[in-house]
Amino acid sequence: MKVSLGSVLLGALLASTPAEVVAHPGHPSTCVVTTKRKEFRTLSNVQKLNFLASVKCLMNRPPALSATYPASTSRWTDFLLIHQANTPFVHWAGQFLPWHRAFLQDFEDALRNECGLIGGIPYWNPALDFANLTASPVLSGPLSFGGNGVGPVVVPPGGQSSDGNCVIDGFFGNVSVRVAQGPAPGQVADRCLLRYIRQDFASYWMNPSHVATVLAQPDYATFAPLIEGDMIPPDVFPTMGIHTGGHATMGGDMSDMFTSNSDPIFYPFHTNIDRLWAKWQAANPTARQYDISNPIAPRGVIQMWPNPPAGNVTLDYELSPLKVGGSSTVTTVGQIMNTKGKGVPSAPGKPNGILCYEYVE
Repeated sequence: MKVSLGSVLLGALLASTPAEVVAHPGHPSTCVVTTKRKEFRTLSNVQKLNFLASVKCLMNRPPALSATYPASTSRWTDFLLIHQANTPFVHWAGQFLPWHRAFLQDFEDALRNECGLIGGIPYWNPALDFANLTASPVLSGPLSFGGNGVGPVVVPPGGQSSDGNCVIDGFFGNVSVRVAQGPAPGQVADRCLLRYIRQDFASYWMNPSHVATVLAQPDYATFAPLIEGDMIPPDVFPTMGIHTGGHATMGGDMSDMFTSNSDPIFYPFHTNIDRLWAKWQAANPTARQYDISNPIAPRGVIQMWPNPPAGNVTLDYELSPLKVGGSSTVTTVGQIMNTKGKGVPSAPGKPNGILCYEYVE
């Protein structure tokens, strides 16, 4: 009898699940045992399968937010449409990093609570792959996110980008994306996952030298915009930064800022951005753990938020519409500044922190 690799791995996964779940009992009020977020390539095949299968599970679960987002057809598209609707309010601004940290935690919680994820969202460190991106184990092989798109360049119905070919390999090969590209409101679609990798972009923006420059910044006011990047015309390339340059490198769905999380690689990519922020914070926790600033209003010439509020982001700024951990109130910046700060307020009288994870380097 011929036995597939997938069935062997699935059997191993099911056999290992009880012991690993017991290792994280209950929900203590403080951060006792951290969830570990590891680089994807360092995971065992069983761990890779667990994560990838939990993502696909979310794609097949019915939506929970269809009353708010009528175009949602699954729990996966719930998250896609949250990002699409809030893109104008959380990019090129002081709230970019904290909003996405909270968003990633919401996504991780859904994977764990609804689809059996063990551990945390893995991160992808593209600086390990910048010289030959498509050869990365994160993007090649059956237990990967798949490689470059193939076939003729596709412009999906309602799409805003002519950049992208259909991904047909890896764990998400030939999956259907149910939301059209472009800004909110979301439109139901039935299209392929698009990717159009630019090695020339990877060689520049994923180069470790850019990471070193970002981590050398003295405060949040300089660190945050440098890691996020900008799109300053007429020549936007030199201002892209690690984040925006990384999206442009992957092309296709990742290059559409509204629906970039149509591509599952969005989550390990953004988890790496969060890792770099946590690493920067940890280098000088006294000065950086709760350092937050920069305007709420998006910077630059591309303005998508009519009449944004004045002032800078503070620890009290609300990361709407996110309510991490099932809270009845919107999560604030101060609650997510410390990745191991569950149960600890950012200052006397402030709400307690809600996160309990760390990155394994």
